[in-house]
Amino acid sequence: MSIYEWHRQVQKIADGIDRCIESRDDDGLTLRRIAKENGYSAYHMTRTFKRLAGVSLRDYLRGRRIAFALIEVRDTAKNLLDIAVDYGFSSHEAFCRSFKAAYGVPPSAYREKPRPVVLRTRLIAFDRYLMGVGEIGMVKSTHEIKAYFVSIPAHKFLHVKNYESDGYFDF
Repeated sequence: MSIYEWHRQVQKIADGIDRCIESRDDDGLTLRRIAKENGYSAYHMTRTFKRLAGVSLRDYLRGRRIAFALIEVRDTAKNLLDIAVDYGFSSHEAFCRSFKAAYGVPPSAYREKPRPVVLRTRLIAFDRYLMGVGEIGMVKSTHEIKAYFVSIPAHKFLHVKNYESDGYFDF
């Protein structure tokens, strides 16, 4: 399998993980099932995923679960134990330890005083615009890019990062 095909496969795995987390399908998040659905041995798949994604499959999965849980902690009044169970943590304590390790504060403190944090973001194994995959991307574009400077009066600057977009132009 070419490196390009593996990048597509890693992206398919990452997207499948998000779908399973959103639908609370814990059975779909086992290494054995992910490997079987993608036609690889668990060993080969985890090694290649880490090589291409830069993070182990286990760490990626844990990071995505805690990111989804953070949004519920912030936006709902749901019991923290219920959130922990919903996102596959074995106990309230395990959830609190993972949450604090990821974001520096326990979930109860974060709920009381939310602050901006870096979410464990969705993996984008390749940028389809740069690779020209399936769409008119930068590679295939025939449009000219024009650069120009604009002078504007002093103002406050708001910096926005969006790691959930699939590519530069989606953002």
